[in-house]
Amino acid sequence: MVYEVRRLRLLRELASHGTIAATAEACSLTPSAVSQQLLLLEREVGTALLVREGRGVILTEAARVLVASTERVLAELERARADVSALTSTVRGTVRLSSFPSAAVALAAPAIAACRAAHPDLRVLLDEREPEESVRGLRQHACDVALVYEYNLLPRLPDDGVRLRTLLREPLVTALPPHESPAPEGAPLALADLREKPWIAPHSDNALRTVLERACQQAGFEPRLDYTSDDYTVILSLVEAGLGVSLIPRLVAGPLSTDVRLCEVAGLRLTRTISVAVRAGAARDPAIAAVTAALTDAAAPPAP
Repeated sequence: MVYEVRRLRLLRELASHGTIAATAEACSLTPSAVSQQLLLLEREVGTALLVREGRGVILTEAARVLVASTERVLAELERARADVSALTSTVRGTVRLSSFPSAAVALAAPAIAACRAAHPDLRVLLDEREPEESVRGLRQHACDVALVYEYNLLPRLPDDGVRLRTLLREPLVTALPPHESPAPEGAPLALADLREKPWIAPHSDNALRTVLERACQQAGFEPRLDYTSDDYTVILSLVEAGLGVSLIPRLVAGPLSTDVRLCEVAGLRLTRTISVAVRAGAARDPAIAAVTAALTDAAAPPAP
């Protein structure tokens, strides 16, 4: 029996998202269309794949085996496409790159410029997505390459069907008003020294807010969040005006011209790892390889 690959992908997405409704939304389908395709897959397989439980469904053992095999099948298909593309010596086509904002400035922009100069027949398209959305986009073929990040205090991104390669690891630093001096210039600063300060945090970046809260809890206090914003220009402007302090990735401050004082955190290891992500099996595709190589070069430290 031959299984329809699109239906296998739907079963994999159901295993990831947990409900028919969430799977339908992620795949831009209606719930009835998802249910119909999964019913057809059950007929192809010849055994039950889903068990209804209340308003949700549970995958049977047969479905879990099929999902595990699907990851291998999809990776082999990607590898076959990459090998066919590699038969030509010309890097050409379109690569869709997703990035979060600070990496789009520091890494994606110079990488796209380098690709344009080196490969005139290659077109790189850029959109902005947060890491979990980018991983979903890769799995659903909405993008081909993604820049993602992970904080060391949080669980790792799910990587079934996706391969991550680390580009750089940067520290999280405290951002202080220009004339704040709880520690000597250039010296690390303990978060406990800022327990009485108002804090400024991202509004929608729940990951960084969670890292801030956990780090402060480890330092023995709950941060008082007086201001939130999704714009780091606003966050650093509030800090510069003396309205509070913040915890930010060092890369964020690079392109912004401010007098904010940055201090590494003493006593706690707080880092953000930035990686390039591609679908399993796709790394050898010449166009994807060219983009990932350009991103790697952009992330490399400047030569002394």
